[in-house]
Amino acid sequence: MYIKWEGPLITINPHSGVDLEANHPNGVPVPNYGNYGGPLNSGGDPVDSIDALFKTHDEDIQAAIQPSEIVQAHAALFDAITGLEKSPEGLLIMHSPPNNLDEGYPDAEATLYAGFTLFALTAQVAQSDNGLALLDYYLDPLDPDNGVSLDDVSFALTKAAEYTETGLEAVPPNEVKGLHGLLNIWEHQFDTLIA
Repeated sequence: MYIKWEGPLITINPHSGVDLEANHPNGVPVPNYGNYGGPLNSGGDPVDSIDALFKTHDEDIQAAIQPSEIVQAHAALFDAITGLEKSPEGLLIMHSPPNNLDEGYPDAEATLYAGFTLFALTAQVAQSDNGLALLDYYLDPLDPDNGVSLDDVSFALTKAAEYTETGLEAVPPNEVKGLHGLLNIWEHQFDTLIA
């Protein structure tokens, strides 16, 4: 519904995520989502719940000064995405406009893009020294009642795989194009972290 399949498409290296300074001739073209999902996509009102999360993430990235603050912004987005309500079929529930308190609706494209986002940002973070450890640190709040870790990179990537697979099953195959290949690459790249 809100994935911009016709473009403009950003070409990424699936092993290192998005690099706005590089052109990846053998990369995979991926679409943007709504008014804020994806690189170089910013402006207007968010179209739904996940687009509102992408807008907040964009604002956090713009305010970041240190590289660790960028990772912290990614972690906040991960926490927000994995905290979204799901339908019995595993699709994320969206509200449109995003602050509407109606029942919401299950959305295959939002689910697919959520999984894609978690994988792409993890691939990007993994390129820096201690990037995954830092992401894990920011994703690792302790439950105040029992001291048990609530989230970590493994949890986020497991959710990414679930969201991507569920979204790919529900979105018409002619629209998803190269995203099947991306899922295979990311599942292989992060195999030890996906439960």
